[in-house]
Amino acid sequence: MSDTYLTRSRTLPDEQSEAGRKPICGVESWRTFLPDIEAGYAPWLRTDGSLTLRIQQRCENFSVCNVHNHLATAVYDEVALLGLPARQKIYTREVFLHADGKPVVFAHSVVAAQHLCGAWHALRNLGNRPLGALLFAHPLVRRSVLHFHAIKPNHPLYRRAAVALDTPPPKLWARRSLFILRNAPLLVTEIFLPDILALKK
Repeated sequence: MSDTYLTRSRTLPDEQSEAGRKPICGVESWRTFLPDIEAGYAPWLRTDGSLTLRIQQRCENFSVCNVHNHLATAVYDEVALLGLPARQKIYTREVFLHADGKPVVFAHSVVAAQHLCGAWHALRNLGNRPLGALLFAHPLVRRSVLHFHAIKPNHPLYRRAAVALDTPPPKLWARRSLFILRNAPLLVTEIFLPDILALKK
């Protein structure tokens, strides 16, 4: 994993650099800069720190609903980011973040199975606790720049997130980044659901 990909900074809206327009690892649709993010979603997608903490500060009751934790096949646009061959099994954790009883974020985290016995062993026992508390508390974890995408119904993660919605919209805004601990990458994708807009910015 090249350290040139890793940084704690991000591309800001007014930094329309050449790097911001280039696709990530050959996946054209995930980009560090998207000029057309809907205004209500933009502050959430561009949050640098813990998304969990930001939500907790803007609701009375926060909870995590664990959907599943298991070995699976990586989504087609994830294997290159993790440095894995196609069809290799990975460990997947999927949860819904709830604010005041409503699902506001669908979070999908993947890591190579071998890292469950090493750097990311704590991932197996999180249960209904938020992953963000682990990621942002560990002094050795480094985070990549954020990448954004408006996922459509043909994307597998759209379908998993949309099960919580009575009337799914034509697209769902998503972001993802790598968290690196002892050279072991963990890919976290966060998909924002419409009820996030009811929270204070």
